[in-house]
Amino acid sequence: MFRKMRAASLEENNTSAYWKYAIGEVVFVVVGILLAFQIDMWGERRNAREHTHYLFGQVHDELALNIQNCNGQIGQYLFKDTMVNHILTGKADRQTYRDHWQYATILLGQAEVEVSDDAFLNLVNSEDGLSSSEREVLVELKTLYGPTKKALENLNDMATESAFGYHKQYKEEFDWYAELVSNWSVPEEMIDYCLEDPSFINSVAYFQMVNLLNHYRNTLSFRTDAIALHERLAEEMGFEADSTLLFPASQCLDAVGMYSGIYDLEVVMAEGKLMGKKIRKSDGVVFDEQRMYPEVLDAFSFNGNFCRLVRDSSDAVIGLTISLGTSQIDFVKQSSEE
Repeated sequence: MFRKMRAASLEENNTSAYWKYAIGEVVFVVVGILLAFQIDMWGERRNAREHTHYLFGQVHDELALNIQNCNGQIGQYLFKDTMVNHILTGKADRQTYRDHWQYATILLGQAEVEVSDDAFLNLVNSEDGLSSSEREVLVELKTLYGPTKKALENLNDMATESAFGYHKQYKEEFDWYAELVSNWSVPEEMIDYCLEDPSFINSVAYFQMVNLLNHYRNTLSFRTDAIALHERLAEEMGFEADSTLLFPASQCLDAVGMYSGIYDLEVVMAEGKLMGKKIRKSDGVVFDEQRMYPEVLDAFSFNGNFCRLVRDSSDAVIGLTISLGTSQIDFVKQSSEE
């Protein structure tokens, strides 16, 4: 079109019109280039957004894997917590050690909590293109995979090194060690050691301090933050939430109710989550509220401790205990009429 106009202007010797058409042709070309550039930029931004969403999806999956790894360790401590209590309070007798070999070997088996951070590091390498809300999530992820992960890894080392140390000690000092590790049965001589030697009780007390009070609680802290981030990413970015990461709270409705102990404890279901509210007896004020994480039926992690329901002979819930090792608080469930 511009060429025909330019030719007509030249034939008519109309210089002014010629320059108008020439300028128009230049403008038309420039506009075309700018549009092409804008389309290309839009495509790059879309690809960048899709890549960012993919990276967060990988982080979401990685969080789920790490949560599952924490679950395995917490499940072991749920079992060992009872044994520590029985051993240190003198409730474990000879028959206990005969019937449950895990009591005698409580110090010898210890796994690490494996935490993967490859997807997180990939996201960090691409953080320049993140939005403000995505950067907020990244800040929380950096805390999780920074100091929280470091503290857990340090306690991983302490816990596993202790277990290897006890193997070395038993191997060098006790003749019954060969029978223990060959047949995985507890010799009577080992039971004598567990019941009579103060060093065993001292070692279990050390296990309580390092493994229960620190390793378990750091594992729980990492998992708590990981669950919160996993749920946030699912809600804000449309990822599918993994309902298998925790024992279903919907199967724990028997826990709901009011309990009386050194303070009152109200367990409620809120938005599909179990919550525990600590209430002062003096004025009825809620002074702490935290989520209760179901581990198995009738057992939860709550406020850095284990919480277990107590049932009567008719299977009705009549109370609960909050415990960790030798520390234990008992609560009585109040009837609906109270």
